[in-house]
Amino acid sequence: MQTATELPEITADLRGVVSKICAGLAGLSGDEVLEVMADFEAAGRVLSAGQVRVAGEVGVRSRSELGDEGLSRSQNFTSPVKLVSTVTGTSVRESKTRLEIGRKLRGAVLLGGGEGPAPFPAVAQALDGGVLGVETASIIVTRCSELTERGCSPEVVASAEQTLVDETLTNHLTADQTSRLAIHLREVIDPDGAEPRDERLQQQRSLTIGQASDGMIRGRFALTPEQGAVWLASIQAMQSPRIAGSPSGGPRFLTEDEYVAQTATADIRTQAQKNADTITELIARAAGAPDMPRLNGATTTLNVHITLDNLETGRGVGWIDGIDEPVPASTIAQLRCSSPTAVTLFNDRGAVLYHGKTERLFSPAQNRALAARDGGCVWPNCDRPPSYCETHHADEWVSADHPPGRTDIDNGVLLCHFHHSHLHKSSWKLTMLTGVPHLIPPRWIDIEQTPIPTTRRRTTQRPAA
Repeated sequence: MQTATELPEITADLRGVVSKICAGLAGLSGDEVLEVMADFEAAGRVLSAGQVRVAGEVGVRSRSELGDEGLSRSQNFTSPVKLVSTVTGTSVRESKTRLEIGRKLRGAVLLGGGEGPAPFPAVAQALDGGVLGVETASIIVTRCSELTERGCSPEVVASAEQTLVDETLTNHLTADQTSRLAIHLREVIDPDGAEPRDERLQQQRSLTIGQASDGMIRGRFALTPEQGAVWLASIQAMQSPRIAGSPSGGPRFLTEDEYVAQTATADIRTQAQKNADTITELIARAAGAPDMPRLNGATTTLNVHITLDNLETGRGVGWIDGIDEPVPASTIAQLRCSSPTAVTLFNDRGAVLYHGKTERLFSPAQNRALAARDGGCVWPNCDRPPSYCETHHADEWVSADHPPGRTDIDNGVLLCHFHHSHLHKSSWKLTMLTGVPHLIPPRWIDIEQTPIPTTRRRTTQRPAA
């Protein structure tokens, strides 16, 4: 077969060309590097078109009506997806994409075994010519197929297809831009389709959540557009940075102490971690709202069990009702600071010693005073306002100085959920010096462990003039 002998030779030639070009990248200018990138992308589109076309052929030869004579089943694969994935080494998702777009670009199989006219000739021509990427082609075909399913005439669908291809190539649109254009065009052509599409999306909304074998709580969700908008807007609002300037409103230079403090206490979370923390914070705030449902007169409460020895030493683990995986003592200490948590203490023999109550928590009046005093999370460079903060005992609630705990405003500071958790689990310490909360860095950051005054406290006394 001609392609069986030509393709390996072409592949070998391509390897040589790619190796030669990449070896000389260091000597190219910035513009030349970008040109090479564009050239590689153009070549890749040609190869990708071939991948899609071959996958489409595999799909046709593996169609269900062929039974055991179909290509995938004759090769001992239960589906063409698994066959393509195995042969190409690609993921199941990528294999599905290739098969789907390849199938949609092919004409219908006629009774005599031949192929009917291509349903999307403009996309097929641009794809085979290497000027349209597979991702963009898939978007155009998917949106135009929706118009066909809605009963639009072939002429209207063909016009929409040609418009999307022309606009993409003429204006050098990215796949994301083409997707937005395709959605807009679909709504212009078929405005009555919005209601049935929304009904379908409403039926698909879901949230599944449960504990995995590794102890993490994992899940999947699918949100309708309006639900997703609420989630995204809430996350963006809570993560929006607040830029502090000078009293006059203009920018100001940081002092050396401020620069050191901000650098040492930088937030190193990934965006995904920030999103998880933000959603948790939103749920926790909603759960504590006055109009939330009560159980036995109390708001949402975590029931935590831990031995007295583990609580006093800060070692070992605690257990949360309903969760199989234990949590470390540091997490228990964090929860005891501000969460409505009922902590049951046991001795080594399992006898109940004390069942904690929420009197340990700072009162609403105290929290209002702390909000006025601190203005939000006291961690340097953190912008969380008081309403998003938890109250932390600067001198630990269980300590040598204050065995029963001291819940006074001169021993309380505001910390956001993330920095509160970070403080309890890291080597950082927080203490009160002359009435001002100070962070003590670990020795690996500052061998002298020089206390860093917090930056959000608003009532620090200024020296008399």
